[in-house]
Order: sequence, then C-alpha cells, then structure tokens
Amino acid sequence: MLVLDQVGLEIKGRSILKDVRLELALGQHLAIMGPNGAGKSTLLGLIAGDSEVTSGCLTVFGKPPRAFLPLERAQRIAALSQSSELRFPFTVEEVIGLGRFPFKAKPVDAAIIVREVMNAFQLNAFAQRSMLSLSGGERQRVHLARAVAQIWSSPVPALLLLDEPFAALDIAHQVVLRRLLAEVLATQPVSIVSVVHDLAQATQGYDQVCLLTEQGDQLAFGSPSAVLTATHLSELYGITISEMRFADGTPAGFGASPAAP
Repeated sequence: MLVLDQVGLEIKGRSILKDVRLELALGQHLAIMGPNGAGKSTLLGLIAGDSEVTSGCLTVFGKPPRAFLPLERAQRIAALSQSSELRFPFTVEEVIGLGRFPFKAKPVDAAIIVREVMNAFQLNAFAQRSMLSLSGGERQRVHLARAVAQIWSSPVPALLLLDEPFAALDIAHQVVLRRLLAEVLATQPVSIVSVVHDLAQATQGYDQVCLLTEQGDQLAFGSPSAVLTATHLSELYGITISEMRFADGTPAGFGASPAAP
C-alpha cells in the first residue's frame, strides 16, 4: 500500500528528510513522531503528492502519488492538515460534504455518506450550524469528519493522512475518534498515517511507528513495542524519558525529566 525506500527531500540545498524507509500494509495505522521541525508534516505532504522526493522512491498503491491523475488521487488519498482555516459561514453539513467533491457525479450517495459520517462523529446536532459559531475543538471534529468522508465506503484501497488529529479535542472526543478510526480500519479498505505527539497514547491503536529526529533522519521504524523505548525516546527528544507501568506490569506510558539523557 505505502512504501518509502531511502526517501530524502532537499529544499534550496537544505536537507529536510534523509533516508526514510518504511512500509505500511492495508488496514494498518502508522504513527509518525518526533520533535518540532523534524519534517513530520513535510513527510505527509510527500505521501499526499503535494511535493516530490528528491532522492529515493515513494509509492502509494504501487506508483508515485503524482503519477495519479488529480481526480483519482483525490478519490484515494484524503488529508487533514495541521491547521484548517475556514473564514466563510459554511454549515457543518456543507463542510463535511466537501469530502465528497471528487465523487460529485453521485450526489445521492454523497448525501447518504455525509449523514453516516455526521452520525459517526456525533455531529448531527451541529449539521446546520455555521462553522464560524463553533469552538476550536468542534471545528477540529468537523474537519476530521470531512477527511474521513472522502475515503468513506471507498471501493478501492484508500489512504487517510492526519496531521495531529487529536489537537484541540478533549479526552472524551479523543476516545471517540480512536474508536472510530479503529472501526474504519476494520471495515474499510483503508490505511492511516497520523502525525502524533502524545507519548501517553502512543502505544495504543498504532500498528507501526516511525521516529524522525530534529535533523530529519529516521531514528527507528517498527512496531510500537520495538520502537517506543525509553532509550529511543530519550535520544529523540534530548531529555531523560522513562517507561511507566501499572502494578500488573502492563505499559502505562512514559515520564520525562528535563535532565539530558
């Protein structure tokens, strides 16, 4: 589904990403983690086809993202950016409906899918509300719903790219979203790539983890249990990070100290 082989990116002679290698299978969820400025959002942009790699090879569904016609790419790759600004009074229903724009030849199906997605995200009560009247967390949920609507009921394998999807969400809606994404992965031909920062939740719900250093190098890639270690994370963030466990020995997350590792 998604393969990166020694992928690198240079912009105006400056190295942004170097030697990134990973594979993601259908139905898997990949977490990309690293400090600010590591190139996480840039990597999502490469996968989405917003820009091209300058070294190595990146393929989605067997070919480079930009090898797809724009409409086909929009039908198979949906993305939520880190900051989604909307300054017009569109209703919640209208914004979620934008996710079906690449499929506008089937308006009846689009209306059904929009209703299904609104129900899944618990947004029915907001359907006719203006986006300008919503709180930051509520807007985040709507933009997430718009991205999910774009790959909902996809007849072919699709990819969902999420840049900090849990930002601005309270803990209750974070739980709802995690359950929803797990349901999407279990019931539809979709893979998900998410940029995440929350170490407390990093071992939950992800099949693979990629760690990027501040210099854009790949520190590690693999299963959460293999990658998310105190040693790796201390090196990654430049502080002492220790693993915490519950009384029964199961992982409980990580604790950080300002001291250098």
